[in-house]
Amino acid sequence: MKTTAAYTTYTAWDLALDDDFIRWVKTPDAADNIFWEKFLADHPYKATTLQEARALLLHYTFAPAPVDAVVVENIWQQLQLTQENISQRRSLLRRLGRQWRYAAVILLLITAGIFSYRHFRAVNTVVITGAGEMRRITFADGSQVVLNQQSRLRYNNRHPYTVQLEGEAYFTIRKSAHAPFTVQCSRGNIQVLGTAFNVNTQQQLLKVVLEQGAVQVVPANPALPAKKMQPGEMVTMDAQGLHTKRVHAAWHTAWRNNQLLFSDAPLAEIFTYLTDVYGWQFVIQDQLTLANKRFNGTAPANAPGQLLEKISTIYQLKMERRADTVFISKSSKH
Repeated sequence: MKTTAAYTTYTAWDLALDDDFIRWVKTPDAADNIFWEKFLADHPYKATTLQEARALLLHYTFAPAPVDAVVVENIWQQLQLTQENISQRRSLLRRLGRQWRYAAVILLLITAGIFSYRHFRAVNTVVITGAGEMRRITFADGSQVVLNQQSRLRYNNRHPYTVQLEGEAYFTIRKSAHAPFTVQCSRGNIQVLGTAFNVNTQQQLLKVVLEQGAVQVVPANPALPAKKMQPGEMVTMDAQGLHTKRVHAAWHTAWRNNQLLFSDAPLAEIFTYLTDVYGWQFVIQDQLTLANKRFNGTAPANAPGQLLEKISTIYQLKMERRADTVFISKSSKH
């Protein structure tokens, strides 16, 4: 186990992915309790970080990107076979004259090149998250992707990276002028040189919120111009075109910390979000008009029912959930 000082620079996400910390949260023993109690005693300012990390572990499931054991075994067998072939060819080379030896060397290099291309070319990986599950993917250059629940990310093992996203993800990309990062979505691509941003592809929309750095959104429709974004901007792309507005970036990235965070949000937009993420359907009864009603507030991302309770209290509504359908009517107290 690391020393207590080694954890002083860890964020909540770093702790949630640390094997020793996971063991303490999931299956603690006396030694683990002593270690982490000493850590808090030595570094009391990290108490909040530990609480956030524990919440992430208790409310979400983290899993590494899958590794195909069959592919690994096949590559290993091919390496062994190639080594045997190389040994046999070396024996043959010693028996050949100089002229034929050069030809044999060229043939050997071509064979090795074909083998390298076949077995070490880019390998595609698909990561899929279910309800209540997040995954964190780290690339070779240190760039990271946090994939939200009920989302899908496809990527390869080579640089420059090009990933395909369905759902929602938060990207932290290392700056590289020679190897730009590209996020491909159904309605367009996001080209990145180094930045932190959120992408949401739900409800047939593409929403990009830029937190820091710079990205360029390139619509799939070639008739639409590309848009270079500034921090604090949100670009929304739908069938009608591309729209830009200023937003609070924290509202769109709070899910990473197990929060639902809304600022001056129309209720209709909140209900659409809950449909996308949790699969809930909303039925409005009693000829209610909610078009002009907006909400400011937070709720735990793993307990969205608390959000409905707050909205119903503020606007004196009755919200009755039956399975995955929420019926909204006037409150009897109204």
